[in-house]
Amino acid sequence: RFPYLCYKNGGGAFLIPYALMLVLGAVPLFYMELALGQFTRQGPISVWRVCPLFKGVGFCAVLVAFYVSFYYNVIIGWALYFLVASATPELPWLHCNNTWNSELCQEGTPNASDAVNVSDVAATALPNQQRSPAGEYFNRAVLQMQYSDGLHAMGVPRWQLVLCLLLVYSMLYLSLFKGVKSSG
Repeated sequence: RFPYLCYKNGGGAFLIPYALMLVLGAVPLFYMELALGQFTRQGPISVWRVCPLFKGVGFCAVLVAFYVSFYYNVIIGWALYFLVASATPELPWLHCNNTWNSELCQEGTPNASDAVNVSDVAATALPNQQRSPAGEYFNRAVLQMQYSDGLHAMGVPRWQLVLCLLLVYSMLYLSLFKGVKSSG
């Protein structure tokens, strides 16, 4: 939700404080934690026993990694969904004659006269803007965004995407349950 809100409200204003905090805080702290962890051969929480004052940094690193895994695993789940959907004889996102397509769906490349200047387009799609079959497949068939009023009312989870996400978490668990050394 945070990247979406930044994009909707002008992401350029967010870029300057993000770059400053990345250069001055995050990268040096991350490098120091990696160097200390490699030297002491300990994890992100126990490595800060060197200076107990900074023990919270290790907990925050684990918490951030936990939160980041949520959206990375969702993206991998979408990729898994598309992999399964691509096993059909004809790809479902090639044409506009499907049940999920709207009247704004347009196959092929648009003419130069139909092109819309990207800088003139707001974060939300224009009502009369032509849409590609692939974009409509993702937004209307996979995510079913046409049934939602926005981020405040997302609707019920789709069982296909939940199953893909469960499979991604299972694969992740099976690759890491004996530790990072065994995954190599």
